[in-house]
Amino acid sequence: VMTLKTLSNENLLARLTKLVRTERKITHLVLECIAEVDRRRLYLERAYPSLFEYLTQAHGYSAGAAQRRISAARLLREVPEVAAKIEEGKLNLSQIALVTQNIKLAEKEFGAKMEAEDKLGLLKKIESRSFVETQQILAHELKVEVPSLERTQQHADGSVTLTLTLTKEEYENWCRVGELVSHSVPKRRHADLAIYLARKEISRRTEIKRASPQRKYSSKPRQIAPNLRKRILVGSRVGPGHRKYTLLEKGKNREKCNLDSNPGKDSLKPTSESELRPRGCGYVDPLTGRRCGSRHFLQIDHIRPVHAGGGNAPENLRALCSAHNRGRNRKPGAHPFRSQKKLTAQAPITTSERKENPHSEG
Repeated sequence: VMTLKTLSNENLLARLTKLVRTERKITHLVLECIAEVDRRRLYLERAYPSLFEYLTQAHGYSAGAAQRRISAARLLREVPEVAAKIEEGKLNLSQIALVTQNIKLAEKEFGAKMEAEDKLGLLKKIESRSFVETQQILAHELKVEVPSLERTQQHADGSVTLTLTLTKEEYENWCRVGELVSHSVPKRRHADLAIYLARKEISRRTEIKRASPQRKYSSKPRQIAPNLRKRILVGSRVGPGHRKYTLLEKGKNREKCNLDSNPGKDSLKPTSESELRPRGCGYVDPLTGRRCGSRHFLQIDHIRPVHAGGGNAPENLRALCSAHNRGRNRKPGAHPFRSQKKLTAQAPITTSERKENPHSEG
């Protein structure tokens, strides 16, 4: 077995050069695969709410490494020439991530889409440049200011240090909130204020009030009782094996809900705190059995659709993240969970136009 210690200086340098070239080629092949997975949205079928979650959890990339590859893969899909530039070592992933971030800011500020041809021209200007030089070129060409990144630093004792930047208006609003709750947060520490507001919001969104028996219930098939909505979204266990749900109809006795019933409301409080623990998106990958579990952008989904006779009984409701909820009714043969919405074309912007009139909004 060959060891590096036995190689001559020339052979060691030649081997390193060959391996670096191979690494670059593999990198651009990985990016092409990521781009195609993103196009088909295959991560949704594997029970991940986003491509970022898929790369970090399924493939072990760090948050930064995953985001750089996502940025490069999406740019590669629009500007295929990027692959060759990465393989040749003229561009690296950090540069591409920075370019993508700046382009998004420019498109938002000027209200127009930047054409692929202009993006390619911009990439040529940063070839074989350092990161600092790339920042300077982008600032000169795009005329946008990149905001400071938020940072999260974990400590050994489990505490976390958050670093973020607020605009003048945002900071004034933050200070105003501190004044309004000063009786509850007298020490005026930013951490105390953030914790207080977080607890108040969690309580507001998860508290389930006792239902009044005299309250009438809506007969609208898509209107879900507020308490039942909260139970679904915050993760309380619903189903015939856990609790009986009843509905009160005018002039009738209470009747048990079933899949075909109209909206009902539960008048019982949860018996334990575990019933209020968020369980997240209920989508399950039929191949691996993995559950999505995402707690972001949760929506209530009817297992049996309303138009097919399904009602608002707890047994017919589940929580899905917005990505899985949008993609559950895709057409056979279509890309998994791919959006069918048509995009409205926008007037393109060019780097030359932006350079001539950096403050233009159109």
